[in-house]
Formats: sequence, structure tokens, C-alpha cells
Amino acid sequence: MTMDTRWENVDTLLDRTERTKDEGVIKAIQEVAATRYGFPTVDHPSYRTHVNVPEVSMAVQVGDEQIAPDIVVVEKLKTGETHLTMTAAVATRELVNEGEAKRSWARYASIPNSVFYLYVPVGYGVAAKRICKKLKIKVGGYRTWRWTPRGFEVNDVSEPMSGFAPLMPPIVRKLLATR
Repeated sequence: MTMDTRWENVDTLLDRTERTKDEGVIKAIQEVAATRYGFPTVDHPSYRTHVNVPEVSMAVQVGDEQIAPDIVVVEKLKTGETHLTMTAAVATRELVNEGEAKRSWARYASIPNSVFYLYVPVGYGVAAKRICKKLKIKVGGYRTWRWTPRGFEVNDVSEPMSGFAPLMPPIVRKLLATR
């Protein structure tokens, strides 16, 4: 596209290249890991975080298959063994769809004895919940992420049910569950 024709098709200028998309998801995964999974900590000295981008640092054996979730947290026991504790997937806006959910989220969520967390861009939390509910993917927590002028920000979009939830009318519970 030349400088003279740029104004004719502005939408093509807004499309991100594959390289930009890849760099964006790598940066987001690294930021989520640093923000939420900075193990070991004082409270959890035996936990270790592994980030599987741009290179796989820890794959998880599930049956005959090895899979590499974006973030893997293991607990290193005193016996020298490691125990998988949690996994996380970080999606960009292009990756919040049923195809990605079937291809990776469902596999990560099905790993036995671990909790799966899903991170999506701000504004995609409801869509991600809807997709996971439709496909019966068990997610331990939904989080949104974004870059702000103050830095990287992660917010929870799934809160545990309140003790007052059974007292609420069903329509109110349903409305609160989709937010």
C-alpha cells in the first residue's frame, strides 16, 4: 500500500500482522506470569512458575500426549518430586473463539489434579465464559488483562458465589453469573 492510497482503505492499516500478534501474546503471557504467578513467594516457597513461550520450559504429560499450557505452576516437594498445581492460558482477542477453546482450553482444563485459569483481554470475559459454558470446560477462574498507562493490569471476572446467592431470585443469579 502506498502513501497515496492509505486513506482509501484505513481498515487494512489497522490489521495486525502475524508477527505483531505473536509478539503481543508472548508479552501478555509473560506479564500475566509476572503479575499473578511470581513464585516462589514467602507464602509458597515450594511453588515454581514455568512460562512456555517463546520456548517450552515445562510440558505436562497427559496420557500419551505432552501438552504445554502457557503458564504451568508446580509444587516442588521435599522428596524431590514435582506436583502440578495449576495451569493458565492467556488469549488475545483473536483467540477468544470456540476453535481455540476446543483446541487448547479444554485440554488444559482436563488435566487431572490441577486448576485451570483463563486470561482474556478486557471486554472478552463474557464471551469466554459463554464459550466455556457451552463446551462444558471447567475453568477455575476467569481473568481479564490489558495494558494501561500505569502498566499491565489483571482483573478477576469470576468471583465465588456469595452466601446470599441462594436467597436471590433465579433471574438475578443468572444475570450476575454472566458478568
